[in-house]
Amino acid sequence: MANITTASSVDAVSARPELSIHNGIVTTTSLQVAQFFGKCHDNVLRAIRALIREMASEGRPLNFEETVDVRTNPSGGAPISTPAYRITREGFMLLAMGFTGKEALRWKLAYIAAFNSMEAELQKPAQDPQRIQLAQRLATQAAAQVTQAVFDAVMAADNTDWRHARYLLNLGYDREGQPSVPHAQPIGDDQMIVSFNALPERIASGEILSATDAQLATLATACTQRLTQRAQHREKQAAKPNLPATQPAASLPPGTLMMTFK
Repeated sequence: MANITTASSVDAVSARPELSIHNGIVTTTSLQVAQFFGKCHDNVLRAIRALIREMASEGRPLNFEETVDVRTNPSGGAPISTPAYRITREGFMLLAMGFTGKEALRWKLAYIAAFNSMEAELQKPAQDPQRIQLAQRLATQAAAQVTQAVFDAVMAADNTDWRHARYLLNLGYDREGQPSVPHAQPIGDDQMIVSFNALPERIASGEILSATDAQLATLATACTQRLTQRAQHREKQAAKPNLPATQPAASLPPGTLMMTFK
């Protein structure tokens, strides 16, 4: 296979490999390869035809399919038709083996990465059209209801500083997957939504600036009391005498179902 020297080209380096899906297979074309690597298309065609002859003699499957590239005539005349080849990943790998030059390796890697990315997209499971339709319909319904809920909450709020008010919006769905009526309500300055795991960190970091000393003390007292109650409960459970072990049940006829209730 003849080597083809790759010349340096700023346009080629900054460009992205152009790939397309043909009959469920990710492919590129000889024209796109020539443009990306900065080569003469005729030279690329000669290299491909030489590969086809070698592969045919070895009985290997072809990875090059003849096609015609049609593009607009810059002079305004009839469209220009150019013979070309559609190339699979394996075909590109074989063809690129003959590409040499300072930047050839970088461009080969860019093409391989593009093949990997598009083939990974093909492996993703296809979405169910009916599921997509249902999601779109529910989203449309929810959007209309949310708009009304937010409008009603803002207009009904009795706070005077409505320009800086915060609101909590609740969205839910019923057992049949239908959106329930959204509910929005104002949130006071002393109210917040936070998980139990995040609450200690937010308190310790001083993020909750509005909390007073009395509120923090009340929170600490409540936590201490709850821990004490749990500890006392565990002590009582541990102090209870162990119940005698149950005697093995008598043999029952085959097929009898035994159920234990507490």
